[in-house]
Amino acid sequence: METVNADQFAYWDGDAGHVWVRHQTRLDQLMTPLTQALLDRVGEASGLAILDLGCGCGETSLALAERGAHVVGVDLSSPMLARAVDRVGEAQNPMFIQADGATFEALEPLDLIFSRFGAMFFQSPADAFTHLRQQLKPGGELLLGCWQPPAENPWMSVGGRAIAPFLPPSGPGNDPRAPGPFAFSDPVYVTEILTAAGFDSIEFESVCETLLVAENIDAAVDFQCELGPAARAFKQLPEEVVQEALASMKQALGPFVTDQGIEMSGSIWSIKAVNQRG
Repeated sequence: METVNADQFAYWDGDAGHVWVRHQTRLDQLMTPLTQALLDRVGEASGLAILDLGCGCGETSLALAERGAHVVGVDLSSPMLARAVDRVGEAQNPMFIQADGATFEALEPLDLIFSRFGAMFFQSPADAFTHLRQQLKPGGELLLGCWQPPAENPWMSVGGRAIAPFLPPSGPGNDPRAPGPFAFSDPVYVTEILTAAGFDSIEFESVCETLLVAENIDAAVDFQCELGPAARAFKQLPEEVVQEALASMKQALGPFVTDQGIEMSGSIWSIKAVNQRG
């Protein structure tokens, strides 16, 4: 496999991939309202050749294939792809390939490149999307689901903020545009990338949904400590403050308790663009 995103390959093909596989069912359930909004925007898919970029454990690839599309899912993570292949069984559609989207060459011109939260991790996004656009037919479309800023996604940000005071002093702040879940949270920046890559008719739709994070606070804390920004922060906690930090996280999650469980809002951009070039 040719990759130009070595850091992301090392991350997703390692422990992170195994964690996501372990939580695959819960994650798919959690994301259902956002996934459905993206799939609804695809519209009629029968007969379309679709690349599912960053397909993970295969949820969206399976859904697109059920709509009659011919789907190839690509991802850097061999553990997640193994789970996707297992879910497909003997079926030939969708097909899954371990590949870097920045270098992947489609076997046929594509009608659509689709991505649910898999597009924000390129080291050089303008170059990656220039290459991806070249895989599309003239008039082919790009449809990305990308997270809005952390403040609009308390399900990912509240836990991290709660334990931040317990972390060792850090250096300068992280680059908000570095590869990561919130790298495409700024529509102006994403528009610049897609325009530089040769896309036209770039449109953003805001999708905000209530997400059922867990059945209770203890389960929500466990979940936050394994996945997402809070998990990365949690791994840096000095041993002597772990229990205090966990108590702070539980307190921060308290306002989100409902009769159904821990419900928190999630907000994404549904981004559409068109390859008008021949």
